[in-house]
This record gives sequence, structure tokens and C-alpha cells, in this order.
Amino acid sequence: MPMQLYVMRHGPAEDRAATGRDADRRLTEEGRERVRLVAAELHRLRGGAPLPRLLASPLARACETGEIVAEVCGVPEVEVRDELSLDAGLPLALVAALARGGADALLVGHQPNVEHLVRTLVDAPGQGATGLVLRGFCTALVVALELVAPEPAARAQVRWRVGQILDPRTFT
Repeated sequence: MPMQLYVMRHGPAEDRAATGRDADRRLTEEGRERVRLVAAELHRLRGGAPLPRLLASPLARACETGEIVAEVCGVPEVEVRDELSLDAGLPLALVAALARGGADALLVGHQPNVEHLVRTLVDAPGQGATGLVLRGFCTALVVALELVAPEPAARAQVRWRVGQILDPRTFT
């Protein structure tokens, strides 16, 4: 089975942190519950197999999202990565390194970066992300990407395709 890369936006967060700093905004109770539901669906989608790696932005809401998913999906640890922070560029080098490693991974980040990353990864050169239909990258949404070119040693650019979209707005 090809490597799976899951790209997730953090769960719903409070409007304002007590400190006034955006980086300190935490998940709301509803946000924590939404993340648990999505994590349970991801775990089901994976047939109960543990998720080998989970990498999250250092912002509180993303770390908290990662911790909940890790608990539900059997992830040994949440790796905090600056490349996934709100003010970082696209983490293309990080994704390339993950692809070379070959282990399934989940990235937890922020909008608009997560949507831009997904669209960039599935974009065939010069064609645009024609097969990707998103109704907005809402909080706690996960896009499951499958590695198309599993040979990391190949000279061709590694491509991804959308395998599934876990949209919490469709859960009942």
C-alpha cells in the first residue's frame, strides 16, 4: 500500500486566549469533541492500525489537536515542528523527507497553509488541482493523500493523489 499523508487543520479554537496572543488560543470543548470524532473516523479508515508519525505546529490549538489524535490513533508521540506554524511557508522539504522515509504521517497545521499544501501536492504540473473539490478547509478537516510515485530514488517529482476527505461537517 502506498504511503499515506494526512493533512489536518487544527480543531475549533477559542476566539481569544487569556494572554491575548493568537499562538496561545486553545481548542474549545466543542473543538475537542470534533477532533475526537475525526480522529475516530481516521482510526477506522486505517483499519485500526496505529499512525506511525504525527507532526504539529507549535501553536497551542494545533498541539492540542495533535495530542487528541495521537491518543485515539495510537501515535507514540507528537512531533512539534516550526515548519507547520501559521507564519511558516509551505513545508515541502518536510513532506519530501517524510515521503523518503515512507511511513504514514499526519500533519496538523493552519489555514490557509494546509489547503495550499494539499493543492500544491496534488497539482499536476501545469494542470491545476483539477480533481480536488473542497467546500472550504474547515477546522478538523483531514485530507488523506496517497503517494503516487513510491520510488523516492526516482528523478521524477513525487506526486500525491487525494484518497479521501474526512469532513466533520458530514458526520452525524
